[in-house]
Amino acid sequence: MTIAAVTPSPLWFMTRGTGTTALVLLTASVALGVAHVRRVRIGGLPRFVLDNVHRNVSLLALAFVCVHVATAVLDGFAPISLLDAVIPLHSAYRPVWLGLGAVAFDLLVATIVTSLLRRRLGYRAWRATHWLTYACWPVALVHAFGTGSDARTHWMLALTACCVLVVLAAVVVRVRAGWPHKLGVRLSALGMAAALPVGLAVWLPRGPLARGWALRAGTPLSVLEAAAGLPAAGRSGSSASAVQQRNSSSGEGDGQGEAQTQTDFTASVAGSVRQFQSADGQAVVDLSLGISGQGIDRLRIVLRGQPLPGGGVQLTSSRVTLGSQANPDLYAGQVTGLQGTTIGATVTGDGSTLSILAQLTVAPGPGAVTGTVTVAPAEQ
Repeated sequence: MTIAAVTPSPLWFMTRGTGTTALVLLTASVALGVAHVRRVRIGGLPRFVLDNVHRNVSLLALAFVCVHVATAVLDGFAPISLLDAVIPLHSAYRPVWLGLGAVAFDLLVATIVTSLLRRRLGYRAWRATHWLTYACWPVALVHAFGTGSDARTHWMLALTACCVLVVLAAVVVRVRAGWPHKLGVRLSALGMAAALPVGLAVWLPRGPLARGWALRAGTPLSVLEAAAGLPAAGRSGSSASAVQQRNSSSGEGDGQGEAQTQTDFTASVAGSVRQFQSADGQAVVDLSLGISGQGIDRLRIVLRGQPLPGGGVQLTSSRVTLGSQANPDLYAGQVTGLQGTTIGATVTGDGSTLSILAQLTVAPGPGAVTGTVTVAPAEQ
C-alpha cells in the first residue's frame, strides 16, 4: 500500500501566502502609525511621505486580507464560509481562532473605512476609531498561530519574532518622544507591549506548537481524517466523542456507557517506537502505545516498507492492533492513511469496525512517543 497523501490545491498555497503577507503589511502599518504619531521623524522623511506610505501599506494589507479570505472560502477543504470570515464564533472550524481572524478583519475594515471618511467624521471620531488598529494587529497574530498550517515552521516563528520586534521598537520610539510627559500612560503602553511576547512564549509551546493542537483547536474530525486519508468516521467532530466519554464515565446515557467509552473516545497516548531492518531487507517501524484512561488501552502499529532518508518508511504493508492488556488483539486491521506522524487506520473485531486517528510526536534519543488518539465507529 502506498502512502496516503493529500495534494494541496493552489488555493491553499494562496491562502497561506496572502495570510503571511497580510500579517507583514499589517505589522508595517501599525509600526508606522505608532512611531509616526505626534510627528516622530523616521529617517528624516517629510511627514506627508510617511502619511502616504502608511495609508498605502494599510490599503495593501486590506487587499491581501480579502484575497486570503476569498481563497480560504473557495478552497473548500476546511468548512469555512464567507459569513465565518466576518462573524466571530460562527464557524464550525476552529471557532475561537478563526473567530479572532474575523474580529481582526472587521477591525481592519472599520479602520480603513473611517480613514477614508476622515473629513466627514471629524478628527475626534476618526481618532477614536483609529485606535482599533492597535487591537487588530495582536488579534491577527494570535489568529495566524491558532489556525495557520505554518505555525510550527522555523521560518514562521522567525518572521513572527521580527514582526513583534518591529512593533516593540515602534512603541519604544513613540514612548520616548516627549518623555516623561504623561508618564503613567507611557509606562502602561510599554507594559502592554511587553506582555505580548511574554504571552506568546507561554501560550505557543502548550498550544499551536504542541502535538494534537489541530484537534484541540476545534478542527472537525472529518477534516483530520481527510488529511490523513481515513474514511469518514460516522460523526461530525471531536466534541461528540468528548460528550459521550464524559456521560459514560458519569453513568449517564442508556446504561451501556462502558462500551461507548471503549469504542468512541479521544485520549492521550504514550509509548515507544523501534525501527529495524527485517530479514527481507525491509525497514520496520514498530509503535507500542498505551492509551490513557480507557478500557481499551493498548495500541500497536507496525509499518513495513522501503527506508526513507532521515528515518521512516515508504509504506508497503502494515498491521494495527487495538485492545486491552488481557486481550491486545481484540481489534486488528491496517493503516489507511499516513502523513508525517499522523496515522489513520481501520480495525475490525468484536463484531464492529473502528476508525483510528493517531497524532504522534516522536522524541529524539530513546524513541519515546506521545500524542493523542481518536477512536470511533467506522461508517459502513
